[in-house]
Amino acid sequence: MIEPKNYNFSNVKFFSPMQLSEHYALYTKYIDCLNKVNVDLKQNNIYSDCNQNYSNIRSAQKSKSFCCDAIKLHELYFENLTGNNTNISGPMEKIVKDVFGTYDNFLDKFKCIAMSMRGWVLFCYDKYNKEYYIYGQDSHDDGVMLYAEPLIVLDVYEHSYMIDYGINRSLYIDAFLENLDFGVVNKRLNSLLF
Repeated sequence: MIEPKNYNFSNVKFFSPMQLSEHYALYTKYIDCLNKVNVDLKQNNIYSDCNQNYSNIRSAQKSKSFCCDAIKLHELYFENLTGNNTNISGPMEKIVKDVFGTYDNFLDKFKCIAMSMRGWVLFCYDKYNKEYYIYGQDSHDDGVMLYAEPLIVLDVYEHSYMIDYGINRSLYIDAFLENLDFGVVNKRLNSLLF
């Protein structure tokens, strides 16, 4: 059984406790769902009907990838949303300058993709192509880039900001960036480099 991780939001600015707690509660529901699916997948009778149009195994497999990706993405998001170490620094600063020229240029592109997607925006290192890039996903399991290691993860589903920001996604993105922990980002990066 998977258990929810705990996160310290005490230094997070511009997000209400209600927004953060409701978002966290949604994350725990994905865990509940995945735990149920994993139990179902251990039952032999679920494999009795193997139909691509409709079957219990198809539904369970779709739910597993959706919930599993939702859990991973929310954990990465909550980990880099701390309100600490909010100035770009270290190896991440060098990579952003090498790839985008300036941090402002990176931010412009990151925010544009965040405004354009329905679910997620990530800045990743792609181990397959050995390159850094920003990409978006419309849902947890739609648009996933294999071999892409997430360095920065931003949830742009409405549930992540509606309580505090209504439909003003742009303000929410700015608030997220004010709380982005480059200590966490650099730790992720260092685990890939060394």
